[in-house]
Amino acid sequence: MTYLTRANAVLAYLALVLLLGGASAAGFNGNVLLQLLGAGLIGWTLWSDGRASPLHTGLRPFFLTLAVLAAVQFIPLPPGLWGHLPGRAAVLAGFDTLGVPAPWLTLSLAPWHSLASFAWWIPAGALFVAMRAADAPPIRHVVWMIVGVAAVSVAFGAVQAGAGSAYFYAITNEGEGPGFFANSNHQGSFLLAALALYGGWLITHLRASGRKVNWFTGERMVQGGIALLLLFGVAVSGSLACVLLLVPVLGGLFFAARPDLRFPVPVVLAALLLVIAGFAAFLVFGPAANDLTTKGVVAGISRQEFLVTGSRILRDFAPTGSGVGTFLELYRWYEDPAIVSTVFVNHAHDDLLELLIETGIFGLVAAAAFLLWYGPRAWSLWSGPRRNPIQLAASMVIGVELVHSLVDYPLRTAAMSSVMAIACVLLVRPAESANGSSRRRSSYRQSGQDAAHDMIRI
Repeated sequence: MTYLTRANAVLAYLALVLLLGGASAAGFNGNVLLQLLGAGLIGWTLWSDGRASPLHTGLRPFFLTLAVLAAVQFIPLPPGLWGHLPGRAAVLAGFDTLGVPAPWLTLSLAPWHSLASFAWWIPAGALFVAMRAADAPPIRHVVWMIVGVAAVSVAFGAVQAGAGSAYFYAITNEGEGPGFFANSNHQGSFLLAALALYGGWLITHLRASGRKVNWFTGERMVQGGIALLLLFGVAVSGSLACVLLLVPVLGGLFFAARPDLRFPVPVVLAALLLVIAGFAAFLVFGPAANDLTTKGVVAGISRQEFLVTGSRILRDFAPTGSGVGTFLELYRWYEDPAIVSTVFVNHAHDDLLELLIETGIFGLVAAAAFLLWYGPRAWSLWSGPRRNPIQLAASMVIGVELVHSLVDYPLRTAAMSSVMAIACVLLVRPAESANGSSRRRSSYRQSGQDAAHDMIRI
């Protein structure tokens, strides 16, 4: 029996991504390594599966919009046209000041930054491609890998918070426990995703046992202990958003475990509205301090001020955007020089806002294409028989990360974007049998028939 299989290589690569890909800008060497290995994994997968039929996800329209978004960043435009794009007048005036004619320029104000930004998504792309392959690793192995790294990250986080040392990145949340991440908010987001996937696997495992659950056996106590460890990690992560998102995650796992519970659609919609209204009220009137509704301690450094300044940038560069990867430099143009300090703004802490600033209408169309894929799929799963807890858990992971991205930027780390990519595959991947083998292994072309009740294709 050989261990040098592509399935094991995918798991090893996933472990590396989770260990080395925990920062959005720091950890440059580690991320370059992940990008190189990821490119190799993509090539290996496409070469080996040249004649196989990969799992159909329905995400082709989304990827087509991404391809257009990427292409337009690098198309050279004549000065007469480029100068009429929103937000370019100041740059064009710089050429006039120098007394030189403006050259042909790309839509992106910083094309090399754009190229580097696209390279940052290679690990997620590699795992997405590999998880669709006919010899992808079993779902349980993928979940165990994510949960195992998450559990160790909680332990590391406890050491970091207690000792004030052992951090993985020079720029980090010192005094807190970010684990393998640079940002403790992203640690909380990762643990939420791990908790959802672990819960989905555990429900599947308990159903397959066919026996009444006795939580006082050794195996069940270990399983419950892992769940409590992940819960503890989220609670102490320091992320208010993640603590609030625990409510829908735990509620979702409860309903995944109880497919017999059914509610009319109006009741479900009313409950969702109440949850959203409750979260909003907690942020505005709740006892917990947050920098979305109030200004931060450091002048100019709070989500509220990022939102105000970011909205000004968006207004000036809409509808074409400033170019992928330009936010960091562009934000400095709009900061008040009187309050600038040694603390700098690297992201808008609202990924939708940053996406629209950088990509304009192209990013809006891409986001809409993804939601048009995700929304109907998730609704179909939750309103249907709820037979596949892993698919339900994957839908929760995607939903949680999308919501968290409205107040932060977890998906700009290789680790979290890769977990998101895996969740997109698990959302449409057929269930595994009790022994861990996947129904799809015989033929992906039959997967829609084998799981006709669970799968839709958009």
